[in-house]
Amino acid sequence: MTSSSIHAGCLGRARFRRSLLLALALSIALVAVFPASGLGQEAPKSHKKWYFGVGGALLVGVPVYLFASDRGLGNSACSSQGCVTAVAALIGGAMGFLIGSEKDRSYVRRMAAGPTLDYEYRGVPLDLVPDRITKFPGGAAVVGVGGVRVVMDDGTVRPRGSGVRGIDDIAVISDLDLLVLSTYSNLIAFSVYDDSAQGRVIDERGGGALEVFQSDLAVAGQDSLRLLQLRRDGTDVDAETLAQVASSGFVTDMAYSGFGRIGWVLMENRLASYNASFEKIGEIELPATGHAVRARGSRLAVAAGTNGVFVMDVRDPAAPRVVQRYTGVKFAYAADLDGDRLYVAAGPEGVAVVDIGGDEPKVIGVARRTKFASDVIISGTGEAWILDREAQTVQIVDLGVENADDVDR
Repeated sequence: MTSSSIHAGCLGRARFRRSLLLALALSIALVAVFPASGLGQEAPKSHKKWYFGVGGALLVGVPVYLFASDRGLGNSACSSQGCVTAVAALIGGAMGFLIGSEKDRSYVRRMAAGPTLDYEYRGVPLDLVPDRITKFPGGAAVVGVGGVRVVMDDGTVRPRGSGVRGIDDIAVISDLDLLVLSTYSNLIAFSVYDDSAQGRVIDERGGGALEVFQSDLAVAGQDSLRLLQLRRDGTDVDAETLAQVASSGFVTDMAYSGFGRIGWVLMENRLASYNASFEKIGEIELPATGHAVRARGSRLAVAAGTNGVFVMDVRDPAAPRVVQRYTGVKFAYAADLDGDRLYVAAGPEGVAVVDIGGDEPKVIGVARRTKFASDVIISGTGEAWILDREAQTVQIVDLGVENADDVDR
């Protein structure tokens, strides 16, 4: 062995060692720059960045090592097989680390709302992209892209309005066996139970939000609120206007409370109360724009998107007041109440179950067996009906939580 070959071998080994040291130094620097990848001190732990980092290094480094050659790489500072392999592994590891870090951040965002609830559910396929749900005795009606589905308590699904475009809202008047759909140009009535009955246009003015006020139908139009009395004689349905008032804003949602027989009209950031005769009683300006409102007894839940959910005391309908505000999710699409429980549909985060019996809302857990929870409503038996927009299903589940043992932490 000549001195030149010994020198070349030592030089190659020295370059390889320098490459390894450089890779190690850059890896340490990378960890220092992204020490937690958005993880808070008490946030749920996820370690995908390490798995992806090691996997990326192996995925890139091993093929390079197997196919690289010490010959023909020139006289650059990193021309040896070992140096090229180390650099390739570093690049692959860095890319994997960054991808894993983003997955860790996504996991933390999803888990930030609270611990995961352990539960079983009954899933009912809808064959449409669901948006909102309305409960009635014996089942629920779901409106979405592609029409309406009537889902009975036993899981039977009855399609309605499949050819109707631009459905804004739905309402069910059980005593008349009527499902009413609102569009921009008219109101259309279908039978809830009779699959052979055709839909009929019952009003040519159309509307947006709908709500049943006792046995009458409240309709929000572009510039007015109307109260209609519906009558049915066989297949014929007539609509008579009982009252009409001017609307001072765009109505996003309505709710009727049997407590005091009061109707609530949500107009962006204002909430107004009306009696059964459609006479205005009071109004409150909310701290943010509301998207949906639900009434349960003497309480209201107003879902306000990025501003969370406002829980309101409405024992005095002339002066409703916000008593609690829940902001534990990124976006509140809808909310419902059941006693001291608040249920919040939070899209990709699932459905948060919150205890509102104290002075401040306290998260019990989050139902995460959904892809995108767009709405949730509680039945008279305490079951939660959860709309999963991406899975195109409704989940029927008992989410009652009595103690921490029912929660996966």
